[in-house]
Formats: sequence, C-alpha cells, structure tokens
Amino acid sequence: MKKPIGLVLLVLLFSGIATAAGDRVILTFYGNYLNLAENNFTGQASQSKVFFEAKAAVAISGNIYLWASHGYFPLRDSWTGWNSKNSFDADISMKRTLAKRVIAGGCGFFAGYFEEKQIAIRTEVGICSISNDIESTISKIDTNERLRSESAKQSGIGVRGNLAFTYGLYKNIFAEASMGYMYASDKIDDVRSNLGGFHLALGLGIQL
Repeated sequence: MKKPIGLVLLVLLFSGIATAAGDRVILTFYGNYLNLAENNFTGQASQSKVFFEAKAAVAISGNIYLWASHGYFPLRDSWTGWNSKNSFDADISMKRTLAKRVIAGGCGFFAGYFEEKQIAIRTEVGICSISNDIESTISKIDTNERLRSESAKQSGIGVRGNLAFTYGLYKNIFAEASMGYMYASDKIDDVRSNLGGFHLALGLGIQL
C-alpha cells in the first residue's frame, strides 16, 4: 500500500500541471549527497551516497506552489563468512544489493525571481515515501556455487523538508543549491529503522 500512495503524489502533481494553463512550471534535476542513517534491520552503518533526483513544481497561488520529486539508487555491499565449522578460512561470500526509491511531494513557497542574474529562495515541506528492496545471495568462495538467495523489503511514509537558494544563469535557466532532511521509518521484527537522512543537493532547473 505504501508504494502506490507515493506514486499518487506524482499523479496528482502532474495532473495539476496539465490543467494549470498559464501558471508557472519549474523542472529541476539534482545531484544529491545523502547522509543515510544507520539501518538497524540490515546492520548497515550510517553512510553517504550520491544519487540523482528529478523534481517538478507548479505555482497555484501567488508564491505558493505544489511540488513532487523522484529519486532512485542502489547500495551494494559484500562480506565473507563461514558455512562449515570445520573450515579455518571463510568459505562463503555474501553479496547484498539494497535498491532505494524516494518519492516525495508537498507545498512550497518562493521569494525572488527565477530569471537571469536574479536570486530566489525556496522552502518546501511535504510527505515522502521511501522503500528499500533488498536482495542477498550467498555463494561458496571456492566454486562460486550459489547456495541460496534471500529478499526483503522496507518501506515507510514520513516527512521531508527542503531549503533552497537559486541563481538565474541564462534567461529562464537557473542553478540551485539546497539542503534538507527526510524521515520515514519501518519496523520489522520489532526493529525500527530510519530510511531517510540529511541531504545536500546541487541542481539545474528551468522555468517554463
């Protein structure tokens, strides 16, 4: 249920864009630096990841606008272990891929202009849907024979906030620097994890 709810955010926003004739539409593409919180379910320590994200926004009244964004990236790790108690050296390898998807949307307020040599400030609050699709494989080190595969999923709906500063580069094209935080938790086997974290972003946008 949680993933479809997140997708509905995008549908609602783009439906608004399609019917907002004459309103200002802004599209932005970001490179994000995300400081992920420790994952208590998988045991992954707090770490940082760079990923790409796209955002669309449409003005609805004065300086108030609706926005929605989408980002996706994988996290990969591996380690060795023991399958046999009689083995002195590690005899199995474990590889894991965690595919993270972030969908968010909400309301924002801007002050300034998205025009050449002009500065604007954007503040945004909204909800976010974060999911982790986890795939793990365990194989023998000596033969690379796959012993078994495991899969799991984490997902949660929470809140997200952003603060951004833009500078007009050329006509209706602008650069943007932003920072924010997103929190969405999931609980599996009485273990709760924060799927979000603090993020910094640099982006390039256009006002249509």
